[in-house]
Amino acid sequence: MVEISADVAIHCEPLAGAAAGATAGATTGATAEHDELAGLIRRARRRAKLSQRELAHDLGVSQSAVAKWETGRTEPSARMLTRILGLAGLHLVAVADDGKRVRPMNSVAARDAAHRRYPAHTFVWSEGWWAPEGAETSAWLGEILCRSADLALPRVRYSRSWQPARPPTVADLLDHPTWAELVAEAREGWQPRRHKSLLIPDWALQDTKKSRNRRPGDHRRVARSDNWPDS
Repeated sequence: MVEISADVAIHCEPLAGAAAGATAGATTGATAEHDELAGLIRRARRRAKLSQRELAHDLGVSQSAVAKWETGRTEPSARMLTRILGLAGLHLVAVADDGKRVRPMNSVAARDAAHRRYPAHTFVWSEGWWAPEGAETSAWLGEILCRSADLALPRVRYSRSWQPARPPTVADLLDHPTWAELVAEAREGWQPRRHKSLLIPDWALQDTKKSRNRRPGDHRRVARSDNWPDS
């Protein structure tokens, strides 16, 4: 298995107080990186026992493109590099400074109302159950929150910093939660009480992308007549 460090180290010469020295140091570091990648491509071709012409044919590129990669004049894309390594039975992985493999982020993590992923650099958590903007001071808030609980529709929040009320778990630090995990978190907190005497107005049933929750149509699966249980 070929390991490519997650944090690329730029080997620069120490600053000597002159712009020329700084430029030369940066150039030296860039050259070293080009040489290492070029050598990796040559290593993969050697393991695969392919000539430049044969490798170019398998990749659907020109032989001159392969020659430029192996001399450091140009670099293949990440996708192309993965294909090159694959021909030699190798895999491209990211490795942290401590030598541990870095896994990709969860592909089934929760998404917002527009089905977009939450920003990768943020924490994501649920803050009770969802209610539309302006409902916080209305008489229907309790019923709206109960309806959201019935539909497993938590109020999702995200931020660069974690909320001090609850320290982040290991899962929070490593990845974004799934929708099921957000629902479970909402169910662990305070739960609203149901009042049968109040009907939810139409305006409160309209979800928007501002809620940062699921697709707008998902929460309307339960009709207003189903707002309350039979018991």
